[in-house]
Amino acid sequence: MQQTPTHPPRIFALDPTTKGFGYAVLELPFRLVDWGLAHVSGEKESGAVTRFEALLDQFRPDAVILEDSAAPGSRRRPRVRKLLGKLVETARERGIEVQALPRLAVIECFSSPDERATKYSITKRLAETFPELAEKVPQRRKVWQSEDERIATFDALALAVTYAMK
Repeated sequence: MQQTPTHPPRIFALDPTTKGFGYAVLELPFRLVDWGLAHVSGEKESGAVTRFEALLDQFRPDAVILEDSAAPGSRRRPRVRKLLGKLVETARERGIEVQALPRLAVIECFSSPDERATKYSITKRLAETFPELAEKVPQRRKVWQSEDERIATFDALALAVTYAMK
């Protein structure tokens, strides 16, 4: 990553969902540039790659951060693992650094010595750090409820923050 005083490093992190992916763009030191959900219709893999390429063109990141789907404890399905591989390949073809972080690294980054972080506690902490996201925090889900799709944005941002804290 090349750094100049007028160009802080820019990180693009994403988290796949069943409908596309959540993403966050972070400029160091810790300025949230953009975030959101990229919905994909039609063929999921090619649609996600096309949307990813458009966002890379728009934000011109120095690094792309994804979940390491091969890490112990990863629950990613084969379709998502294949998609993550395609996204890695796409970013590297453009000369962008790619880092895959295990989900456990994110949990460790946000855990305290006396309490292990959860998705909800990470989401709340990110909303405190980035107040512009406060209204996007979903309610804590009940065990019988599906995960709110907005969590993918927070998961992507948690990946970016974990990478930045290394």
